[in-house]
Amino acid sequence: MKVGEKMIERTSNENSILIRSDGSETKLEAPSSGHGEHRIIWKDGKILDVVKEERIRIQEKKI
Repeated sequence: MKVGEKMIERTSNENSILIRSDGSETKLEAPSSGHGEHRIIWKDGKILDVVKEERIRIQEKKI
């Protein structure tokens, strides 16, 4: 997805997202638990921050 001069793409050979902006790249890795989300915060048409949240699923053990 291209937004202005920014390019956001999901890498096909890795479980990650690349954000290209102003000649630099930022790689966002998938959550280690496999459950979570990344939210991109925009300000004045530019990417300002990324908020990462991760969920940890509780496994019930039967006794």
